[in-house]
Amino acid sequence: MKKKLLAAVLACAMAVSLAACGNSGSDSTDTKSEAKSETAVSSVAEASSASEETAPAGAESYTVTYLSPSTASEYWQSCEIGMRNAALDLQDELGITINFSTTGPATEAETDAYITAFESTIASKPDAIITATLEPNGTAVKSKEATDQGIYVNYVSMGLGDGSGANDASWEPYYGVHYYCDNYVIGQTAAKCMLDAWKAANIEPKGKVGMHMSVVVETLEKRMQGFVDYMAENAPDVECIDTLYNENDVNNAQTNVETQLSTYGDELIGLYGGNNISGDGIANALRSAGITNIPGIAVDSDAVEVQGLRDGYFYAIVAQTPYEQGYNAMVNAITYLRTGENTETEKHINCPSTAVTAEMMDQEEYAALLDPTLLKR
Repeated sequence: MKKKLLAAVLACAMAVSLAACGNSGSDSTDTKSEAKSETAVSSVAEASSASEETAPAGAESYTVTYLSPSTASEYWQSCEIGMRNAALDLQDELGITINFSTTGPATEAETDAYITAFESTIASKPDAIITATLEPNGTAVKSKEATDQGIYVNYVSMGLGDGSGANDASWEPYYGVHYYCDNYVIGQTAAKCMLDAWKAANIEPKGKVGMHMSVVVETLEKRMQGFVDYMAENAPDVECIDTLYNENDVNNAQTNVETQLSTYGDELIGLYGGNNISGDGIANALRSAGITNIPGIAVDSDAVEVQGLRDGYFYAIVAQTPYEQGYNAMVNAITYLRTGENTETEKHINCPSTAVTAEMMDQEEYAALLDPTLLKR
């Protein structure tokens, strides 16, 4: 059943990206702390237990470490679920042992702690490291160190480049594959959903949109620029206010939204949250103020965002594919370790996002996109 559900999720992510909210999510339309979280530790324990129980004596054994940018983030935990399920599937199918563990800082803002964790992970000498980074310059050096020591490195979501012309070619020999969602297309899709939301609510597209993001990172900025560019082309009377950054703190995110609500009043006709914490801030601020007539569009998904979608504070959530990315990254890593060959022909593999509206959210495949824990084995 889980494998069937996974297949539905992956097929949906490819097909619906052409339809939901008029999503132009195919490549053809791309304009181009140190302490582990309890969830991560629990997942590692479960995976280790499964390895011991299912793998035959004397089986091939591989050690894979997931270096997470934030062990507390539901988004990065969804990547972990994909990796762990892939490890369990590979053990079942190949009769091998995969010793899987997770490490990393508690929050994305702890970039120094992330680099330190990368150093410690290299020192532990796993066979493969799967990671994502918000500090590509410092990470690139560590990726080279790992590769030079014979450790295979894969990236999910946030890599050393984003597949859209970033100057990361010199680092490509030092990692296997980067599985990601095209950030510029995510922004375009969110803007299209905002136009659909205004049409559904009979709101004239004239006014201001509040823009919210966690931190300033080049690849994430593409998520904001895609929104701005699409809106400029298709709704020229709409002004996208300069982005407010919350440093991935949900209280800051809510305060930023509340500031815009009080500053712009009736001029504010929409709110865009470029990541899950920003989306949380939008939902919390609108709920606290009792406002239901300003459409919100969010990216990623966590419990607060999903409830916000259900309660009408969001018209849509542009759901990324952390589960799929994590699953693919594990399969690719183990395949390389067993065969010595990278089976992917490109460095950057786009796993397209999907816009999910309230009408869609309870359908099985979309529910799994919004909440990958439904796929957890």
